[in-house]
Amino acid sequence: MGLSVSGIIIPFLLLVGIHHFLLAPLLRRKKVWYAALTALLIILFGMSCFFLHPRPQQRPGPPPERESRGPLRPEWMELAIGILLIGGDLGLISYRRMRQDEKRLKELETVSLRQQIEALRYQINPHFFMNTLNNIQSLILTDPDKATEAVSEFSKLMRIVLYGGSEPTIPLSRELDFMRHYLSLMRLRYPEDICIEADFPKEAGDAVVPPLLMASFAENAFKHGISYTGESFVKLAVYTDGGRVTFHCINTMHPERQDEGHGLGLDNIRKRLSLLYDTDYRLDIEEEAGLYDILLDIPSKPSSNVFTA
Repeated sequence: MGLSVSGIIIPFLLLVGIHHFLLAPLLRRKKVWYAALTALLIILFGMSCFFLHPRPQQRPGPPPERESRGPLRPEWMELAIGILLIGGDLGLISYRRMRQDEKRLKELETVSLRQQIEALRYQINPHFFMNTLNNIQSLILTDPDKATEAVSEFSKLMRIVLYGGSEPTIPLSRELDFMRHYLSLMRLRYPEDICIEADFPKEAGDAVVPPLLMASFAENAFKHGISYTGESFVKLAVYTDGGRVTFHCINTMHPERQDEGHGLGLDNIRKRLSLLYDTDYRLDIEEEAGLYDILLDIPSKPSSNVFTA
């Protein structure tokens, strides 16, 4: 008598169920036990296949003529299907675990990325504000009234930083507000014959940039490009177009200031750009004929997975 459909399907369901729920969890820490028990399971399943399909009894009479080899017997086919089902289940489990491991790895990389960005950011902030305070100190000695106004501008800068959160990026509009206050402070710091120009967009849209990115470039421009012994200028411009943000800074570079280097800020900016944008950014720095020219082009939205975790 042939087997019913349920009688054929149930053994396969039991085989896959035992493998999936009882044996597969051993893969992580007890691979030898998994291999041994899985082999035993296949042997038991094969025995059950032969038990359910006994050999037909030979009828009395002369032996039948030898026939050419036909298809596999049913029990061998069922055993082969069972092994394939276990292999498929193992492949599915391995794929799911691989995806889970990749997700956990990305989460760990994101945490590490955030920590690196924050570490670089906290290195830049004290460096930036230390130089700003030095500028205010010099004003106190030369023009107390301007120093009072400078302290007011400095407090506005601090307010933007303190309430700007600790995210790797901030809206471009907030960075531009910071830049406007910083330039106001620099105009108080330097005499009127120092040319300070800025061309910023009125609307920044939804573009975001790393905090103090442009301000760090501007700080270096003032620190290394302004001299009281010769003509000096700092010109800044920001453009937004086609999903990109372009920052351009050009300033004079005087011989007596070139030996000072360009400080911690620029080195950290390069690291932050690599962490946030990988290779999807352009940073060109040219130094010739007494001019220092910086052109930075970045996406308006970072592509790093630091924002997806």
